[in-house]
Amino acid sequence: MELLVVAGFLVVGVAGWIYYQLSDMHRDLELEKLARRMAMNFRFGLPAELRDLLPRFRALEKAIESGGEFQAGINSITGSWRDRKIAFFDYQWVTSHSYRRRSWWRGWDDDGEIRRTHQRSAVAVELGVGLQPVLIRPERLVDKALALVGYEDIDFDLLPEFSDAFYVNSPDRVAARRLVTPELARFFLQHVRCTVDFVGPWALLHRDSTLTPAQARDLMELAGRLSELVTREQSRLR
Repeated sequence: MELLVVAGFLVVGVAGWIYYQLSDMHRDLELEKLARRMAMNFRFGLPAELRDLLPRFRALEKAIESGGEFQAGINSITGSWRDRKIAFFDYQWVTSHSYRRRSWWRGWDDDGEIRRTHQRSAVAVELGVGLQPVLIRPERLVDKALALVGYEDIDFDLLPEFSDAFYVNSPDRVAARRLVTPELARFFLQHVRCTVDFVGPWALLHRDSTLTPAQARDLMELAGRLSELVTREQSRLR
């Protein structure tokens, strides 16, 4: 009976592994097709200037600090959006946890390590201007609670609808207020349902998940439109 149970678990495990591998392979093929349709490069690596900036984006900084073996640029799609560089890419990191399990009937301790690989997707787009770091994302209930204990969320009194809908954080409050113009606030309210992290001449968009090819295409489209808007608005203010 025990052998049948073990065999059943093995069959389920092998089937799950095969399904995962096939799903992963199918996604890779669809991403490659997407790159061809967009006249962009697949798995050509990230632009050097973007790679140098990666540790400054909040999500990637957090991933790097969470564990070792950080990789960015997996399954990358790179090219240009109206003369500005744009890149879709997966990134991953590994976390590990040690454990000690005591086997009472055998009389010894069993030490081991559990390793877990995390994978997410993001789109980075080049801006036509350089910006101070500003993070904007849809506000969550936890953000409202953190604000009560002093966790900084920059409010915009003249843009109350935007201020209620989005969490904004930056070490430079003046730069954040200069970035969020009425036109940008309207764009976010109408189109943005993800995190946008502005650092220098780049913006990073992500949803804290691994994107399907269709979602990757939509996020690249959104990133391109956002880049044009930010560049136009900030150029007008200078």
